[in-house]
Amino acid sequence: MWKQLKNKYLGDRAFWRMMLAIAIPLIIQQGITNLVSLLDNVMVGALGEASLSGVSIINQLFLVFNLTLFGVLSGASIFGAQFYGVLDWRGMRDTFRFRIVFGSAVTLLSIGVFLLWGDGLAMLFLSNENNSPAAVAETLDYAMSYLHISLWGLIPFMLSQTYAGLLRETGQTLHPMIASVIAIVTNLVLTYCLIYGAFFFPEMGVAGAALATVIARILEAVYIMVYTHLHAAQYPFIVGAYRSLRIPGRLCRNIFVKGAPLMLNESLWSVGMTVISSS
Repeated sequence: MWKQLKNKYLGDRAFWRMMLAIAIPLIIQQGITNLVSLLDNVMVGALGEASLSGVSIINQLFLVFNLTLFGVLSGASIFGAQFYGVLDWRGMRDTFRFRIVFGSAVTLLSIGVFLLWGDGLAMLFLSNENNSPAAVAETLDYAMSYLHISLWGLIPFMLSQTYAGLLRETGQTLHPMIASVIAIVTNLVLTYCLIYGAFFFPEMGVAGAALATVIARILEAVYIMVYTHLHAAQYPFIVGAYRSLRIPGRLCRNIFVKGAPLMLNESLWSVGMTVISSS
């Protein structure tokens, strides 16, 4: 009787092996993804308080973008997993297109906001500082230098998250994790080299930290995209995915209905944390 209850409510060993095989690489990937931004803060800290404050402010603003994008992509993942369960490749292809279209929309809108009002948003964090106007201006200058370079990494970040989410729905978590490992190693090495001018690299300071992150994001996206398209036989839904960006209206409505609460939750939470940090 105990064995029946255990298998019913806890699952057998095969279930736990399968779950851990999927979950552990996913946990590692998410941790590594967050470490990419953290590395910039840690290494830039050696340059001084103004540099560290400027980078931290921009990464706090990027948190809003990251979680909003996560909400949009996760809404489509609900349906992507269902389509994969019944081997509906057309349905998975449509959810992939939804991610590409609306992920791009969120990314481009965010880039526009940061370009137009980035300095104003950064000043929200500096308005309550008890520093001299010169110190505030210096911090803002570092923040804008970091922001304008980092914006080039938002589109690769969106693509890597889109493809990684797509693969996770099929139970493939190893290669998204490998892509994240590539990103963290690249960022670690280049951040050190470009900030301090190590080896034959130029000494770029805060701008170097931003450039290292952009390069890491690009390599991460390239790896996961190339892997997916080279294994089209294993992932047939990716074949012809870019031939059209048409998405069935009914699917869009269903994704918005199911995914809107998740997107709003992530967006509002990140905005709330940003407001608290700026006050």
